[in-house]
Amino acid sequence: MATKNILLKILLATILAIPSPSFPQEEGEEELLRKATGYFFQKKFDMAESLFQQIIDKNPDNAQACAYLGDIFLIKKRYDGALDLYQKSVQINPEAGENYFRIGQIYYYRKDGKQAVDNFKKAIEVDTQLRFAYYHIGLTYLMILRDKGNTIANWETYLQVAPDDPQYDRIKRAIELLKDPNFVIPPPGSDMTIEEALMLGGVTIDKTTHRTTDKEAGHESKKTKQKLEDIYLDDDL
Repeated sequence: MATKNILLKILLATILAIPSPSFPQEEGEEELLRKATGYFFQKKFDMAESLFQQIIDKNPDNAQACAYLGDIFLIKKRYDGALDLYQKSVQINPEAGENYFRIGQIYYYRKDGKQAVDNFKKAIEVDTQLRFAYYHIGLTYLMILRDKGNTIANWETYLQVAPDDPQYDRIKRAIELLKDPNFVIPPPGSDMTIEEALMLGGVTIDKTTHRTTDKEAGHESKKTKQKLEDIYLDDDL
């Protein structure tokens, strides 16, 4: 009996001494996310997209991967795909105000002013630190909804909550021009852009007539390269 026990111990010791076969381990979700975000901030969007998609395929509830992939789609102007991903991310993590902001951007690009404003407002409601959403609300009211009053109100709020904005003086000047009772927002399809109207210091009937006459005479001035959309860049969200 003693011999049997000794042999059993020797057998077990021999088995334990044999090294286990090593198989290549699949990269974990966190490591993939780290690599993907690294590529994202290096602007290697195709490589980042592939990795974020792998993460989502394995774990559809990874809100961070959905949001980043949505950003890539937004950058590539794949608006439908971006919208789906942001909405999914919001369902998983409704406390991520940035996603509501991005949804607002998509609706802005689609010229759906009401939906854009609603989502920009939701972004502020969820995360009060997203102060620049006030600027984009005002921008939406001006560029899409053609509403002077709400543009002024939201830009004034923005300057109150973000007095350190480097574009403070430019936004303040735009507000002053909009408050001029003679300022008329050019309607959609007008020969004069809103940016040109602001550069002229407000549009009156006479100025609009002169602008059209100059164009017909071949003296059209160059459009400003600085668009209102570019006053506040939000690519680093």
